[in-house]
Amino acid sequence: MFAFVTAFHINRGSFGDALIFGLGTLLLIADWKKLIPWHMPEKPKLNVWVMSLLIGLSCSVLFFAERNGWQDKILLIALAPIALVMVYYRDHGPKPGATKPMMRSKWVWMSLALIMAVSELFAYIFATVYKDDRSFPTISILVNPVLESPYGRGIFLALWMLIGFGLLQFRKRRT
Repeated sequence: MFAFVTAFHINRGSFGDALIFGLGTLLLIADWKKLIPWHMPEKPKLNVWVMSLLIGLSCSVLFFAERNGWQDKILLIALAPIALVMVYYRDHGPKPGATKPMMRSKWVWMSLALIMAVSELFAYIFATVYKDDRSFPTISILVNPVLESPYGRGIFLALWMLIGFGLLQFRKRRT
């Protein structure tokens, strides 16, 4: 999948995105072929204060920096290894069997993700073929007006990171 996304970004001329997905592809292949002599750790446990500080610093950089400026690039380079550690781990130990609600939820989320990905692909293709991104807007075209504002960038990043932390369930559950 990463290889397809890499080729897609090369085709559309987004070489920065192609580099990110290309490196991800190479990392996954190297791990799969056991070319990396590395034992992946268990799921990391993060402190709420560390997460809050990370989100706050990232949002302040985006708030005060010019969009697509050198500060944005430094932030991306700084966050990349942190993101990699947070998502690239192996689950250890026994796994509970999936319940009916869990399976239903899995299929709903997978269906929504697939629908969004296919919609985005077709919007991009139609916008490119017809040279009309107003009639066939991609998600980036829709969110660009919000991201032009420093407030929009900061709020968008904060929500995006909080959703990611929530989906990865890094906080300890209180019982």
